[in-house]
Amino acid sequence: MFLFQTMLLAGFFLFGLNSQAAYQTPVISIDSSVSGNEAIPFLYHAQGDTDSPKVILLGGGPGFSSWNLEPIQQQIAKMGYRVLLTDMLGIGENHQIQPQNILHSWVEQINQILSNELKKDESAILVGHSWGALMAMLYAKAHNDKVSKLILLNPVDPHKASMQQLTEQINQRNNQFVEQDWNSEENWNNEVDNINQDIEHLTLRQIQQVLPTYFMDYDLGTQYAKQFTVRDFDIELNIKAWKEYDHKPLEYHEINGFSQPISFIDCHQDYLMPYNLNAMQKKMTFSNVTLIDQCGHFPWIEQPKDFYHALEKDLRSNF
Repeated sequence: MFLFQTMLLAGFFLFGLNSQAAYQTPVISIDSSVSGNEAIPFLYHAQGDTDSPKVILLGGGPGFSSWNLEPIQQQIAKMGYRVLLTDMLGIGENHQIQPQNILHSWVEQINQILSNELKKDESAILVGHSWGALMAMLYAKAHNDKVSKLILLNPVDPHKASMQQLTEQINQRNNQFVEQDWNSEENWNNEVDNINQDIEHLTLRQIQQVLPTYFMDYDLGTQYAKQFTVRDFDIELNIKAWKEYDHKPLEYHEINGFSQPISFIDCHQDYLMPYNLNAMQKKMTFSNVTLIDQCGHFPWIEQPKDFYHALEKDLRSNF
């Protein structure tokens, strides 16, 4: 029971939100070569001038669409950057490509996008939210020469110390608002194939009842959760990706081998705080740490002014 419960609940705080239900920024199609010999097109979205410094925005999940991060993409573009955003393979616009080695495929998908965008000797800033912070570090490990800086937003720490109490914290807060036995064996199972109820109903219920708990303002979280559908989340992909990561997690000695600056932005009231920051600061050094007050896991929604000020500072800083 624990594995499915933890992985599923974790998925719901690892993505962002906005009022749109589809991408609005310009789309680019390139052929994927990461899942086999046959080249299958996948899509990504770019905002900003092609001559501007490049930023790739990596969203949460795993197993979520990324259209909901467009407000961040658009704000960074207004700061003078070209910002790239994509649904990872197997999800949303790119559901037609089902990756076998999931994390490797996603790393190489990011690399294809950057190879298509970067000029000779140019590198990109990686901005990753929650699970996306882990993806940013996985990419920097594999293709370090294409990275100029990492900005981690509400990150999951590499050894997941911040997730040890996650399920209990969600249950406690959820019980304040919703009558639901989240620990019942009828509501949770350990294997995707053994779920004895309609998967779409389960997914939608989790979006509507768990996601709002990641906001300080529960009512605000409830309203934003209504904008998502079962098409925004793939439970099986979520669990498989976490299992792959757990099999070979990032190690701190690998991260400490990066020459690029790494900054940290989070909220005091985030479920992950202070566990993620404490765990990471014991093993690595941040170029800058910014903590925002009066917000949960979505600072650009609950405290947009403070969030974008902190983000722009880290983007422009030479550290």
